[in-house]
Amino acid sequence: MADDGKWDTARAGEPADNDAPHERSERGLSDLVKRAMAAGLDVASRSKDDIVRVAASEIASEMRSWLDHMDVQSEIAKVLAKMVVEVKAEIRFRPKEDGTLVPEATTDLKVKPPAKP
Repeated sequence: MADDGKWDTARAGEPADNDAPHERSERGLSDLVKRAMAAGLDVASRSKDDIVRVAASEIASEMRSWLDHMDVQSEIAKVLAKMVVEVKAEIRFRPKEDGTLVPEATTDLKVKPPAKP
């Protein structure tokens, strides 16, 4: 890399004494803006992660509370009370070659919607 005289080789990254003050202030301002943007993005990212974590925790606790207070048995009973379940079963006994009987079962299940009032 060629030394153009702008950078002091003893301390890389620092402007040499022969830079104009205007160039040093622009470079310093640019560096300040870059660092400020990086810090702002870092804070925003952490804030988003914190918000998502807290929101997920709150949603989970609300769901658990709702499920704990729900009476599942009575809710299922309400649904079943309005339904008609028709079950048809046939069982046939068929003889095998050795003389023993083997059951054969067929079923048919129909769930009918509640009758309209």
